[in-house]
Amino acid sequence: MPSRLAIACIIAFWVAATGYIGRRDVWPRYFSEAPPPVAIDLADEATQQAPTRWTIYRGETKIGSLTTRMDYQPADDSFRFVNNYSKLTLEAGKLGAATVELELPMLTTTVRVNRAGELLEQTMTGEVRLLIGGVELGNGSAEVTGRVVQGVLIGRCLVRYPSTNKVPNIDRDLDPVPVPSGQVLNPMMPVNRLRDVTPGRRWVIREVDPLRDALAVLGKEILGQNKLGAGIGMPASENRELIAEVLSDTESLPQRTDPPVECRIIRYRSEQVTAQTWVSIVDGRVMRQEASLAGERLRFEREN
Repeated sequence: MPSRLAIACIIAFWVAATGYIGRRDVWPRYFSEAPPPVAIDLADEATQQAPTRWTIYRGETKIGSLTTRMDYQPADDSFRFVNNYSKLTLEAGKLGAATVELELPMLTTTVRVNRAGELLEQTMTGEVRLLIGGVELGNGSAEVTGRVVQGVLIGRCLVRYPSTNKVPNIDRDLDPVPVPSGQVLNPMMPVNRLRDVTPGRRWVIREVDPLRDALAVLGKEILGQNKLGAGIGMPASENRELIAEVLSDTESLPQRTDPPVECRIIRYRSEQVTAQTWVSIVDGRVMRQEASLAGERLRFEREN
């Protein structure tokens, strides 16, 4: 039977995944005080035939792969963005002198929005191996779902450890989290294309991730039940404001087989975070996403 610490670390994984990945451009939930002047064209995304493939780097080290796609849902005229991660390795913090690592063989996150870009649903499913100092402590799988009902995210979390268990070891509702009105889609999401990327445009992005906030409450509750769990780093759930600006300078990004792509750059900045998005001048394709926080740099390079 896994220890309470192992259970706590499985929960901490979901908080770390939503905080670490989401904060660094993969699975963020950002709301602007007004619709950002740089927009995701839902109609264009819906016509995309093949998923977009990305390679994920921490610094110059490859740490995983990502495919993104968008499905149109005709039943309610909504749009579902799907991110599939594979072979992803994250550092979740420290336990004494040992490094806590999370290996994700598979992780899928989705966000469903209406035509106005307002959040309707979030989900996350995946598997994880927990390693402390390079030694596997346990493994598990989890399913997290959240629906927006009257402006509040209502979520549920199921955790299995080990991942082969047929019956969940944890099956409980998450604390409801208010969801501010406004569109959830913004240029920091890893999407196929962006439009209206015009030099000099500026706007404010206010970071809001209701699913992360709900999981943070659950993670802190379980970690608090074990003294050893206090040594595991937990991503902060406070929200941030970022200033976004389209720079006047362009940059040519080299490609493996194709000619270099000339790009406009969207830069985001706050006291703690800096991030950039490279967008092709010719066709609006998002070619690269990059963000830095607490001395670490995460980068997503488009492969197709």
